[in-house]
Amino acid sequence: LWIACFFPLIWMGTQVVDSANPVEYLVHATGDWAVYFLVGVLWLSPLRIWLGKRSGFSWIKRMQSHRRNIGLASAFYAALHFTLHVLDNPEWEILWKDLQRVYLLTGFLAFLILLLLALTSSNVMVRKLGANRWKNLHRLVYFAVILAATHLFLNEKSSDLQALILFVPLIAAEFLRFGFWCYGYCQKKR
Repeated sequence: LWIACFFPLIWMGTQVVDSANPVEYLVHATGDWAVYFLVGVLWLSPLRIWLGKRSGFSWIKRMQSHRRNIGLASAFYAALHFTLHVLDNPEWEILWKDLQRVYLLTGFLAFLILLLLALTSSNVMVRKLGANRWKNLHRLVYFAVILAATHLFLNEKSSDLQALILFVPLIAAEFLRFGFWCYGYCQKKR
């Protein structure tokens, strides 16, 4: 799976040669791929709930075991995105002014959350934190996706259509998943 996670990086390497502004291209491409992996990993649970028991969809159950790697890929591309942005604007005064802009602040906060989740994703950290605390900490991914969506919507250089296609179905799926959870919880209480 790790090899597949590096394919976008190889693709970017082939495309950057044709770009008029290579750094700007790489900043946007790495940010896009961070979001694609983030949205992809969050789609796994709703798809498993809806399609996991149907024939022909056993691959969804197998993908569940790779959630950590897909999440780490998202954090990797977010780190590249942030690093390239810093390299493109190396003066601290510019970076500080950038953080005053809402769309850059939301992107930075999403990156910090993904970094925290990546640093605590190992089995060792699960044991250190305890399963319940670790699980609660990793629920921050939902806040990170809201911040990433805000970052994408407010960025003038991003397509609103792209953001809508990525996030509206995901948010709807997560609300349905939450509804299924509530229904199951209420059934157990009876």
